Amino acid sequence: TLHGHTGPGPSAHGDAAVRRWFTGNQPVGGLAEPLYELFRDSEVTRLAVIDELVGTFFDGLDHTPLLADVGLAGIETPGVTGPTAAEPEPWLITAAEYERGCRLIEQREAEAGRDRVRRTTLSPRRSLTARRLVLGRSEGRCENPRCTGQPADVTDRRHPILEVDHVVELADGGRDHPSQMVALCPNCHAVKTRGSTRETLRGILLRVAAERHAGVPAVGDGSGGAPGGRR
Repeated sequence: TLHGHTGPGPSAHGDAAVRRWFTGNQPVGGLAEPLYELFRDSEVTRLAVIDELVGTFFDGLDHTPLLADVGLAGIETPGVTGPTAAEPEPWLITAAEYERGCRLIEQREAEAGRDRVRRTTLSPRRSLTARRLVLGRSEGRCENPRCTGQPADVTDRRHPILEVDHVVELADGGRDHPSQMVALCPNCHAVKTRGSTRETLRGILLRVAAERHAGVPAVGDGSGGAPGGRR
């Protein structure tokens, strides 16, 4: 949207003519208002856009340093310093946001088609959106039902000490989707990765991930809450 500009806009093609147009007109522009409001209000949508940009322009490259430079590498919500009276647990998400994020992930999977297998095998790319959904679903607790850790402990920013992980690695054919991902405390993550009981634990975690993913209630079902941290 070009606010305050009533004349014809420039062609989307070319370079010099477009530059001259913008230099001469200096338009005030931005997203259309409905899109702006969606990006402002939905963290899941913002992360899905980042995933799309990274997948489009950095395919096959390690984008981790770039995301770290702009504060988007971790699972903690950028800009959130801790709970407030209005938002006591800002890392939780609603059922509607969980469903929105899953739809965006599944749409991207469908568009990628068979090429997804080649990309995830040669250069696995992990979705920020999927990681955020799993973290919110976890209620801040390790999703291993056998966990014996310290589930009540948190970081200095009052966020849960959890690592979001794929039960089946992408390189082994797993999906970058919450139905095959879990939030684990560091100890359970280590057991799942290199413990002597890792194969048994992976089977348990696959079941848990599927059950917790399927536990999202329909939006507006009147339940007032949901298993897995969705309000």
